[in-house]
Amino acid sequence: MPDAQVKSVNIEIASADLETLKNGKYQLCFAKKVNDTYNVVWQSADAYLSNNTFSWQPLYQLFGSNEFKGDVGVHVATNQVSIGLGEQATIDSGGVLGEASSGGPATAITMVNDYGPIHPGLCAYSTDIQGNSTTTPIYVAEDPIVSGSDTLTPVESVQVWFEQDVKTSTMFSTARSNSVEIDLTGHDSATRLYSDGGWSTPKSSAFSVDPVSIMLLVATLTAAVVVHDLATKITSKLTGVYKDIKVDVGMVAGNVITIEYREQPGLSGARLSQTQLLLLNPTTVDQLTGITLDAFAQLGVGYVQLAANASA
Repeated sequence: MPDAQVKSVNIEIASADLETLKNGKYQLCFAKKVNDTYNVVWQSADAYLSNNTFSWQPLYQLFGSNEFKGDVGVHVATNQVSIGLGEQATIDSGGVLGEASSGGPATAITMVNDYGPIHPGLCAYSTDIQGNSTTTPIYVAEDPIVSGSDTLTPVESVQVWFEQDVKTSTMFSTARSNSVEIDLTGHDSATRLYSDGGWSTPKSSAFSVDPVSIMLLVATLTAAVVVHDLATKITSKLTGVYKDIKVDVGMVAGNVITIEYREQPGLSGARLSQTQLLLLNPTTVDQLTGITLDAFAQLGVGYVQLAANASA
């Protein structure tokens, strides 16, 4: 799997626009670019507020679907296989996807098709505006492939817009009205403001400023883990005073992993102050380490070595 670099976008909504959008029952929608197109609603949210953060990591699952049809929910017809960039998986004559292995372009995910007509698709891991982590579809090929292979190239760009009566995992084949594209191929975070019915970049937004790192753990585990699963377990425990802390899990080599805790991007006011106070609290490292060990236990692994370093 690739190094699980966190990307995030912060969506600010002016008060007057927020009231208009809520009264009109509009959803805040996100889509991720794959093969230079957007065609699946990655996340659709109605519980948005004035300041909303959506984040993701390059953790993918490959699947096959029987069809692509606009305004219809994605139907995952095959099993799903965890896969990363520079890897491939084969769908056999019985329609079963095998485990991922190295192969194909380094910047893409490859499906090798021994089955017959099938629409390749991708799911991706994200953390929604309420802090819930899920893996949901981001792309389905509009045309089926028959035999041979097909490459799917995720791009670190997202499209954001407001729309009525739309759900997560809905496919679409037409341009979304009044949307904004946010390119994070060269940055880790960005902020956009929706005001007076249009999009802009707030002057206070600084692409070069990354969220403050709180702690970095390096662990040698007794068995291999899926970084996606570990990130999900840890995130579920980041509640209360830790609700504005994000976790970034990466694979180094073998059973060696890194776990970085850092402040959620785009924080302001009391939420930023609360998180920064954690940097000064001597018990923070112990408590976050305890959360990590609980997540290890849930996945049934232990550790041979564990080093925790506060970044402050």
